[in-house]
Formats: sequence, structure tokens, C-alpha cells
Amino acid sequence: MAIPAVIITKQDINKCLDFSRNIINTNNQYNRFSKSKNIQIERTFIGKLAEYVFYKYLLEIGIQYSLGDMFDIFPGTLNVDSYDFQLKNGKTVDIKTASKPFHKRIMVPITQWNLAKDFYVGIKLETNCDKRGNIIPESISKALIYGYCTREQLSQSKTQNFGDGPCKHILLNNLTNIKYLIKKFS
Repeated sequence: MAIPAVIITKQDINKCLDFSRNIINTNNQYNRFSKSKNIQIERTFIGKLAEYVFYKYLLEIGIQYSLGDMFDIFPGTLNVDSYDFQLKNGKTVDIKTASKPFHKRIMVPITQWNLAKDFYVGIKLETNCDKRGNIIPESISKALIYGYCTREQLSQSKTQNFGDGPCKHILLNNLTNIKYLIKKFS
């Protein structure tokens, strides 16, 4: 199975990094893991970049999808979006990211599990990290869209803690080919 790749430009990085800095520095995002501002910015950046990569992928393969409010900031730390993408039939899609070189799975924290999504897409960003383990944004040039799983499939995984609390998880290599989910966007 060929894994689709999406090129990430400096403009893509800047757009997502600016959004992440703005939302964190204006205290408009819930600090789920009680992390420093720098870690919150990094995690928000990675998540937003993966969402934007998937949006670009849809456009690249000829599926028109509105950018909508992807880069809008809604005041308050309790304003959480209901989904990243929505299919025409109303089913929801959440984008999950494997962002560091050693990451091999996507994870959904149990604290997010009650915000049920129908599908979870796994995107692997090709990144480099500095000596402290922080992602170097300028090192990112490509993302791989490994595939997707259903909520039902993810619910079958054993809840585990990989360092930031209990989560549901699945290996990237165990995801279903993305082409089957893409058909549902048409």
C-alpha cells in the first residue's frame, strides 16, 4: 500500500505556528496536560499542521472542502471544536498526529474519549528534534497520511499510559488505507 505524502511548505509551518502561538499566548486553549507554554504551543502547532495537511490532501486529490473556521480562535479555554472534518452524511473525523521520529502510533487521551468521533486519521510528520526533544518546526517538510480507523476499532485497544495519561491507541501500520475513507467525502 502506498502511503500518500503531502509536502509541507514554510508558509504552512508559519500559518500553523502563528495560530498556535496566538491561541496559547491569549489563554484561549485548555491546558489538557498542565504543560509549559512552549510545550502547549508545540502540541497545538503539530495538531493544527496535521489538520491543515489533511485539508491540503483533500484539495490535491480533487475534493473540495471548506477551510471553514480552522484558523479562527474562539475565546475561552472551554471552547473545543466538535470535529476536525465532517462527512456529507454528518459523520465526524478527528486528525491524530505522530509527530516525533520515534512515534509509531496515534493516541486519543481518555479525557477526549467522551468527545466521540466516528473516524480517526493517522498522520505522521517527518520531523527532527533538538537536544531537549523539542520539534524543530523548520525541519518539517513532509507528512504521511497512514490511514484511518473507526471509533469501534479504537475502542478495542487496551487503554494504556504512554507518559501523559491513559489513552486509546493504534499503530500507524494497523490503520486502514485512507482511500476508503476518502470515498466517503465524495
